[in-house]
Amino acid sequence: MAQQQPPTPPPMPRPFPSSQGGIIGPQPGQQPPYTSTPSTPTSDAVPGTPIPKPAPSQKYGTEGQPPGSYDSPGAMPYVSAQQPPLTSKKTFVDARPIRVRRFPPALTLIIIIAVIALLGFAAFQAGWLEGPLSTVQESVAGIEWLSWLPIGPKDTTPPVISEVNISGITQTGAVITWKTDEPSTSQVMLCELDGGCIWTEPDENLVTAHSVSLIDLKPNTSYHCTATSTDAKENQAIAEKDFTTLAQAPATALAISDIQVSSITDLSVTISWVTDEAATSQVEYGTTDAYGSNTPLDESLTTSHNTKLTGLTPATTYHFKVKSKDANENEVASQDQTFTTLSSVPATTEVGPEVGKLAPDFTLPNLDGEQISLSEFRGKMVIVNFWQDNQQSRNELSLLQTVYDKWPRDELEIIAISWKQTIGITQSVINTKGLTFHVPLDDTGEVAEKYNVIRCPNTLFIDAQGIVRDSEYYPSTLKSETQIEGILNSMQ
Repeated sequence: MAQQQPPTPPPMPRPFPSSQGGIIGPQPGQQPPYTSTPSTPTSDAVPGTPIPKPAPSQKYGTEGQPPGSYDSPGAMPYVSAQQPPLTSKKTFVDARPIRVRRFPPALTLIIIIAVIALLGFAAFQAGWLEGPLSTVQESVAGIEWLSWLPIGPKDTTPPVISEVNISGITQTGAVITWKTDEPSTSQVMLCELDGGCIWTEPDENLVTAHSVSLIDLKPNTSYHCTATSTDAKENQAIAEKDFTTLAQAPATALAISDIQVSSITDLSVTISWVTDEAATSQVEYGTTDAYGSNTPLDESLTTSHNTKLTGLTPATTYHFKVKSKDANENEVASQDQTFTTLSSVPATTEVGPEVGKLAPDFTLPNLDGEQISLSEFRGKMVIVNFWQDNQQSRNELSLLQTVYDKWPRDELEIIAISWKQTIGITQSVINTKGLTFHVPLDDTGEVAEKYNVIRCPNTLFIDAQGIVRDSEYYPSTLKSETQIEGILNSMQ
């Protein structure tokens, strides 16, 4: 018996185009598609026998077809329980209409209004609307508006000035003050009644309490003063007031007192005096009351005056008067006075470093290259110290600096000679000890040889006449400030 072949499946139906909607499936009246793989008959099915359709039922509609049956448009293919499911890899698309979500009209209107408001605020802050708003404000000036609205009426009310007062009037200045009812600027116009006008520098700070200083005025002069204030909206207010500066004070006589003559030597003298107000310093002097010589004018204004006369002749009587001039050009001179210089050291006086002898003169350079000579300090007491970088010298230098700080310069000078030392060592000791007196360099030892210096420290005390009055040298060194000052006091 020949084996029956299974029936050839009908061709697969074409799907609906997506534009027609619905679910992709067979056309009405077409048979359900078979899968590409033939179904295997079960024991209950006879090969070649068509698969029966299910019986119609009234519950599926007037046509009696269930949803998805072959006779309904766009239905899914019906698959028998004996038939394997479709294995096609084609994608089935749900072509039901897509609903588009829309914003509520009220929300859209709110967003539009907010954007317009933000753009308007930005334009207002940038100043783009200043002109138009100003025009609107002027046109609605008579309408009351809320204060926070930018298009309210324009502020055209000037500040109110009150309590105008002029105080502190002097010969050349005054102070004008006033108040305003709102913050505003400050400036003053000042006019002479018979002359021109000047303006003070404007003060742009917005304040309610105003104060302007008037300077460089003329004594005994009447002025018309106009105070001006401008608020933030450029509304300006003025107030006027007159005043007169004080008259020029009459010149007062400058008084000189307490004239002193000190530090008299054979070649020099120091003259000091006091004035009742700050003034310059100068001394006119000579061997007669016609004078003929003047010290250089000291233009610094002070009440305590001190002038040194040098280059005098030994054992000579001099006439002098002191002169001072104050800031108002008031000048006064003292009455004639006299002093007599000391006699010079006899020419027979022996020169040497020993006590009682005339100290040998010398000239040495300091670290700045300035030449220091012993003779230039004639008329003062002088301490000459030879030192090297050792502990004893360092101790003496500290004591000498303390005494130097206490004594006046017209009475005492100190010359500390760096003996055969480098510039570096000398500078280091000066910095370490804070030395402010003269420190010349004897790098060859020539001056030390004149003074018979063998070891350091070696110190000599020389009086105003240039005579050696005391000496201390190693190992006998200076021990205290009291010791040094005791020697100096004995030399006066």
